[in-house]
Amino acid sequence: MIEAHVVNTRNKHLYEREFEEFLRRRHDYYAVANRWVPISDDGLELDPFDTPDSTYLLGMLEGRVVTSARLMPTTVPNLVSEEFPHMCENIGLPRSPEWADWTRTYVLPEYRGVGATGILGQMFCAVMEYCLDEGVTHTGGVLQQFLLKRWLDLGWKVIPAGMPRILSGDWCLVAYVEVSEVALQSGRIHAGIERSLIVRRGAQLPFITQDQASRAGAFS
Repeated sequence: MIEAHVVNTRNKHLYEREFEEFLRRRHDYYAVANRWVPISDDGLELDPFDTPDSTYLLGMLEGRVVTSARLMPTTVPNLVSEEFPHMCENIGLPRSPEWADWTRTYVLPEYRGVGATGILGQMFCAVMEYCLDEGVTHTGGVLQQFLLKRWLDLGWKVIPAGMPRILSGDWCLVAYVEVSEVALQSGRIHAGIERSLIVRRGAQLPFITQDQASRAGAFS
């Protein structure tokens, strides 16, 4: 079972080795394996949304970063708002501190399994747990369509923001899940999780800050 370490600007110095490993594995997955982003000379994958507003969950197992997630408020520029706003035609573009943009989730090839009980299901539940702790009501973003089944397998309520489209050869869409205690417990049951997965070390930055709350616009 993974431990999902919460990393933000206040405690990032405690995770220098792990964070570099995370960026290298991101590069392997997004740049080398899938060619979704350009290959970097230094072997690290960074994009415009790796900002002080981002919170990372690093899924650790046996001392390695085997899975991950990046979360950021939808009140600041994020992947959906800057690159895929046209894919939110059903509900409009979320702009609320309680709605989190969720990106950069991968699983190392040797840890990929089938079904809800694998590492991916554990990371999904860690994201749900963190969001519930932080007062987030919805989380999601642009994702490959097959991942919707993974969410549904956990018993989660899914809100498609728009119609699927082909992006880089894959059917993708923008979708969100409702965050709730019921969803967390359902996910844990389906994923075979009996304890908290979240680990917090050092100073913590609240996901919803007063500044973000003042920028809230619900939808646009």
